Amino acid sequence: MSYPNQPYPPHQQQPNPSNVLSIVGIVLGCVAFLFCPPLFGIAGIICGAIAKSKGERLATAALGVSIAGLVGGMILGFVLFQGMSGI
Repeated sequence: MSYPNQPYPPHQQQPNPSNVLSIVGIVLGCVAFLFCPPLFGIAGIICGAIAKSKGERLATAALGVSIAGLVGGMILGFVLFQGMSGI
C-alpha cells in the first residue's frame, strides 16, 4: 500500500565542514588568557556561539576555551596585580 501524501521527515541541519569561526574563537580564548581577558574572551565566546549556530564541529571546543581563557585570564590578572601592590 502506498500513501501519496506522507509527510517528509524533519530536516536536520548538516554540520558545516568549515571551522573558521570555531578556530578564531579558540585562538581568541587562548589570547584572552594572557592579554585583556574581557575583550578577547568575550570576542571568542561570540565567535563560538555564532559557530555553534552554524553547526560547526569545533564550536563547543571554541566556547569552552574562550570561557576558560576569560575566567583564567581574569584570575591570573587579579593574582598578578595583588602581588605587585604588595597586599
